[in-house]
Amino acid sequence: MGNRLDGKVGIVTGAAQGIGAAYARALAAEGADVAIVDLTRIDQAKEVHDDVVTQGRRALTIKADVTSRDEMAGMAEQVVGELGHVDFLVNNAALMFDQLIATWDDFLAVNYMGILNASNGVIPYLWEQGSGSIVNISSTAAFPLPMPAQFMPTADSPPPVLEPPGYGVTKWMVIYQTRFMAQLLGVRNIRVNAVAPGVTMSPATKAVVPEPIIESITAATALHSTLEPEDMTGVVVFLASDESSKMTGQILINDAGSWFSG
Repeated sequence: MGNRLDGKVGIVTGAAQGIGAAYARALAAEGADVAIVDLTRIDQAKEVHDDVVTQGRRALTIKADVTSRDEMAGMAEQVVGELGHVDFLVNNAALMFDQLIATWDDFLAVNYMGILNASNGVIPYLWEQGSGSIVNISSTAAFPLPMPAQFMPTADSPPPVLEPPGYGVTKWMVIYQTRFMAQLLGVRNIRVNAVAPGVTMSPATKAVVPEPIIESITAATALHSTLEPEDMTGVVVFLASDESSKMTGQILINDAGSWFSG
């Protein structure tokens, strides 16, 4: 256990399982009190809640829908009312597990508008105290990779039907939104950054991403590796802490070496 977040209160959306749960545990291990926000998997939040408390921190479990601006405003009000204040928000909630049946409107509502709704709920409190950190979770899915040959049409194939690639496009929108928010909120010392995980072996990834694609992406990485949820936590803890006090508008890629930004 560390102390980089002693005295701080944070919110993690989509925190009942997978990467979000790993974020919540790691933030608590560094001294933060944590609000665990989820909707469809809220019944899985008890274990995360108990793990936060076991580390000597306060935990608050809230069932709320990121697609509802009113529910996110109520969520933030509850956090401040019960935990005293809020210092950081991790916008982790996203559709991926459901992406095989989700519509474009679903992706837009959760992956993009969910970030706006949760941030709008929290920003008035960060604005009033003149400090805070918002960490948006994007993905390297925002940057199209070469597809394995078996998934590509040939010159003799019927013409492909174009559909919006909801997950990747909305994760690209998160990157734009992060930079826009950083410009808008910096005047009150509110920092906004994003993390772009690579192939992370969460329950969602295991359920949705075909094994040939995982193998192809992994083979192309410099470290020849996928990531586990815990491999993502250090970056998020850093961005939530004062160690990154002068960093804003940045997109940190953690993907075992697939993408190199300059």
